[in-house]
Amino acid sequence: MSKTPPGSDHIDLKLIAALIALIEERSTTKAARRLHLAQSTVSGTLARLRDIFDDELLVRQGRDLVPTLRAEELLLALRPHYEGLAAALGEVRAFNPETDARVFRFGCTDAFALAALPKLTETLRSKAPSCDLSIRIGDYRTLPEMLSSGEVSTVAGYLREDPTATAKTRVLRNAPWVVVRNAASPPLAGLDDFCARPQALVTPIGDLSGFVDDQLRSIGRERRIVLGLSSFSLILAALPGTDLITTVPDFAAYGLARHAAFEIEPCPVAVPPVTNALAWSATTHRDPAEAWFRAAVADAFEAGKGP
Repeated sequence: MSKTPPGSDHIDLKLIAALIALIEERSTTKAARRLHLAQSTVSGTLARLRDIFDDELLVRQGRDLVPTLRAEELLLALRPHYEGLAAALGEVRAFNPETDARVFRFGCTDAFALAALPKLTETLRSKAPSCDLSIRIGDYRTLPEMLSSGEVSTVAGYLREDPTATAKTRVLRNAPWVVVRNAASPPLAGLDDFCARPQALVTPIGDLSGFVDDQLRSIGRERRIVLGLSSFSLILAALPGTDLITTVPDFAAYGLARHAAFEIEPCPVAVPPVTNALAWSATTHRDPAEAWFRAAVADAFEAGKGP
């Protein structure tokens, strides 16, 4: 007869989710990433599940964890019903940021991180002290894949278009373009001066043409791009002490100016604002913890966008 530990007659939705993830992923590390929890938390949950079911559930064979027969039976019985249960109960699951512990997995552009990360880190440390944050930096090409694969649950920044067919999105800011220069360089003296100055361009794909160049060509003008950078953070290494200028969204400029002696000026070219959005997986749409985190990200971006 199986033993019945105290409290083992109560198995909540979180335990079922953990059990399914562990059996399907066959790894506490992968299950933790999928559940947005710390690995130590998932290891502890596995120990509890083993106690509840009086079965090892996963046994190590070489470097792999292999489900037992009992685990396979449980997966067959629980998997078909889990999604419906999760959807039905999604609105009543609670999250207390002051006491709950979990890992938020977030993907964003480095420009977005420059603006939002200081406030976001402060918010988590003060309001959700037991929660951790894992950030992956990407761009409009890589962030959608991170989201669709479950590597992250939320992405933010310039996404070009809807990241996945099932993703939820929210526009955070249509950001105007501004010019950033070394504070020791002279101010811009109009469009001719702008086109004459050597410039750096942030270009994830390595080309030397961007939104500004499209607009310049439409009016029969061009500028000289002498340096292509793969990320906005590299501007901090490239511009100080030089005569280079660069054109970036305003929130990125203000984020950069917190770290270097930069001056920010209006762009003399009429470039359409660039849309920065927040997107998240439909599977976490009704999760109160993820909803809290998304609000924290939006608030942090608003706080860091500049004057």
